[in-house]
Amino acid sequence: MAMLSRTDKPGRGRVRQSKPTPVRILSATKNTTVLTLTFDQPVVLKGVPQYTTSVEGATAVSAESPSIDTVAITFSATIAAATTVTIPSPVEPAIRSVDGGYVADSTFPVT
Repeated sequence: MAMLSRTDKPGRGRVRQSKPTPVRILSATKNTTVLTLTFDQPVVLKGVPQYTTSVEGATAVSAESPSIDTVAITFSATIAAATTVTIPSPVEPAIRSVDGGYVADSTFPVT
């Protein structure tokens, strides 16, 4: 009796990633009440990230994505004196990569 077996087909050049790509922050700049973050890849924004700064009492109230790799977060008070931004751990789901990766940085300097 002959056995039928499955033949492997070539992947046609496509590579399927097994893990989501972590997102890294490239820059963080402040302008009164707005913190603008630039990332190393396109990101998807859903909701308001609960990021905090080194300024006490300033909380994130809204966010928008002016370009595919940038997010601008508006805070409830001025963040002009901020020196760092802190990303909550273990993960903050509001900003993710296109394939589902989270922001990998936990703190980042603000300029």
